[in-house]
Amino acid sequence: MRLRTLFTYLIILLSVSVFGQIAGNHVYNFLSIPVSSRSAALGGSAIAINDGDISLANENPSLFSKETDGKISIEYINYISDINLGYTSYSKYIENIGTIGVGLRYFNGGTITETDIYGNKYGEVGMSEFALNMSYARAFGDNFSIGATVKPVYSQMAQYTSFGLLMDVGASFTSKDKLLTVSTVFKNMGAQITSYDEDLASVPFDIQLGASIKLAHAPFRFSVIAHNIETPQLTYKQTNYVEPTNIEQKHEEQEDIKVANEVLKHMIFGIEFVPSKSFFIRLGYNYQRQDELMLSEKPGIVGFSWGFGIRISKLHIAYSNVRYHLASASNHFTITANLNDFFKFQ
Repeated sequence: MRLRTLFTYLIILLSVSVFGQIAGNHVYNFLSIPVSSRSAALGGSAIAINDGDISLANENPSLFSKETDGKISIEYINYISDINLGYTSYSKYIENIGTIGVGLRYFNGGTITETDIYGNKYGEVGMSEFALNMSYARAFGDNFSIGATVKPVYSQMAQYTSFGLLMDVGASFTSKDKLLTVSTVFKNMGAQITSYDEDLASVPFDIQLGASIKLAHAPFRFSVIAHNIETPQLTYKQTNYVEPTNIEQKHEEQEDIKVANEVLKHMIFGIEFVPSKSFFIRLGYNYQRQDELMLSEKPGIVGFSWGFGIRISKLHIAYSNVRYHLASASNHFTITANLNDFFKFQ
C-alpha cells in the first residue's frame, strides 16, 4: 500500500480548510470554501442577505424563495495553486408547496506524483470531490422562512474513496421593509459513511449566526457574521511551546486580550455599495484568516476580500478576489440568470 500518496492527499485536503476550521481536523473541507462570488467578497459568508440571490441560497437554504424561482447560477473558483472548484444550481418555486433547489459542487485538487516510501515514482494521481445539493424551503408569512439542504458527498484521493451524507438547516427573519435580515444556519451536520482507510473522520460542522442591514436612503448594505459558534476557542494550542512570562504584565490584561481575540476570530464583516441595479462593489474582512495566515513582518492585505459585478442584459456577472496569504489569492466568478426571462414555462 502506497501510504505516502494517501498522506500527501490528506495534507492537500486539510490545507484547503484555511477558514473556519481548527488545525484541519475534518474531511470534506471543500464544503467550507465559499463558492459564491458575493459571499467570498464579503469575507467568506453572507447567510443573512435575503434579496433573491440564488448563489447565497446555496449557503443558507432558508433563502430559497419565490424570488429565486427560475434562477440558475454557474460559479467557478480558481483556488490556491492548481486547485479549482465549480458549482451550478437551479431553483423552482411551487405554489402552496415551497421552493426547491438542486445544485452540484465539484472540487478538483489537482495532481501529484505517486511514489512509495523509497521514492520510486509510479506516475500521476488525482483528487476530486463532489457534493449534490437537494434543498427545500418554505416561507411562513412575509417575514419568516426555514429551509434544509441534503448533501450526499463523494470523495476520491488516488485509489482511496469515501462517501458521506451531510445536511444544512437554516432559518431567516426579514423585516417588512426588506432592509433587515437575521439568519442562522447549522452547516454540514452529518457524518462520513465510508472512510478512505480504516477510521472515520469528523465533518466540518459549523453553526453561523448573521445579520445584514441596508440603509433606507443610501446605497450601502452592512453584514456581520459569527461563525463556528459551537467552538468557543478557535485558537490552535501549541503543546510544545512555552509562553514567555513577564512579571510586569497584568494577568487581567492578558485574559482580556485573549477573550477579545477569540471573539474577533468568530466574526466576519462585509459591506456592499450598490449605486444602481446594474453595478455594485463589495468588501469583506475575516479576522481569523488574517490572524492565522498573515506574515507578522509583512501582513499586507491578508484577511481582506473584494469584488464587483455588473448586469449585462439578462445576465448578472460577479467577480471577487480573496487574499488568503501574501503569496496567494483565490479568484471567484459567478454568472446568474433567470430562465423565466428566456423561456416561458407553462
